[in-house]
Amino acid sequence: MFKPLLTATLLLLSPTLYANDTRQTQLDTLVQSYAQENNQTGILLLENKHGDIHKSASGLADREKQILIKVDDMFEIGSASKIFTAIAVFQLIEDGKLSLDTTLDTLYPTRKIQNLAKYKGKNYWNKITVGMLLNHTSGLVDYLNVYGNDDKAIDVFTKKAKIYTFESIIDLTLDFGEANFKPGEQFRYCNTGYLLLGDIISKRSGMDWHDYIQTHIFDVVGVKHTYFGTRISKPLRAQMPKGYNKSHPTHMPMSLASSAGEMISTLSDLNILINAWKEGKYYKNKSTLHTQLTQGFHTMDPKIKAIIYGYGIMKVGDFYGHGGQTFGFQSYVTTNPQTNTTYIVGTNDAQVRSLNLFLKAANIQISY
Repeated sequence: MFKPLLTATLLLLSPTLYANDTRQTQLDTLVQSYAQENNQTGILLLENKHGDIHKSASGLADREKQILIKVDDMFEIGSASKIFTAIAVFQLIEDGKLSLDTTLDTLYPTRKIQNLAKYKGKNYWNKITVGMLLNHTSGLVDYLNVYGNDDKAIDVFTKKAKIYTFESIIDLTLDFGEANFKPGEQFRYCNTGYLLLGDIISKRSGMDWHDYIQTHIFDVVGVKHTYFGTRISKPLRAQMPKGYNKSHPTHMPMSLASSAGEMISTLSDLNILINAWKEGKYYKNKSTLHTQLTQGFHTMDPKIKAIIYGYGIMKVGDFYGHGGQTFGFQSYVTTNPQTNTTYIVGTNDAQVRSLNLFLKAANIQISY
């Protein structure tokens, strides 16, 4: 508690503190309300406006033990990981090891994996490009979403002892049948494409993709609380909030997510990572970031014109970033280069929408 004299001194030296306190109160109220609306799901929110950072947390990290979630807790970010897979790809493009037009037949000349591109009796493997994998226009089957139902997918894939490899996921995808459409004809979200991109990073960099991203992205900005789910230690994993689906505890094998979504991080680390990207710190050339911000976009859903998808990023209004969902968490990581505003959201229930909280916090209205 502040003493009256100290409060008066602070007012004299920094009148903006009251405005900051008001915004913190507003965000705390918003987050508490969102947690209550969603059965006390653990909710995390960071807002960064011109360097003024506010973090808020509410709800339960562990329902069984009634442990509250904390602002510095780690959480699974799911498909928000795709931003960093895409950054790694663009770094390799800058180094001349890839291009957006590199076709998969030049990367995978063997026959089995090429069957992913069969469509109506014809194989289109030589037509699928790295750019199509990045912006989900390849037509490939999405191995994680073939069931069309989250509960069914969780039931099928939730096996704690199961270790998924690149080869086993490719085999799994092939079992689901032929591609959805000819390459480049339309947009359809596809985790299989980002699984391939991780393997392509390994092929063209000469490093395992985990190590490449660690070295060329995480270590560049010095984040200390960002991990890959397949590499995090058991003690650190035990400190994390539990993941839920409709308030029921669940678990996602991180090897299943792979380069499509196995990152674990914190509000503060994600704030550092996404802002470093916005400022071009991962690239040698300004044109690389410009390409990501301006090219390759497609409407994700014809009914929602306000949300479009480019090369590893979602664009909502003037915000660029990505949402994520695992079997027990949701996330949203986004930044606005024009206003220098960033939002990071995490929830520990797969059905509690992180995007909605971002829209509320940023006062953005879109039609569904």
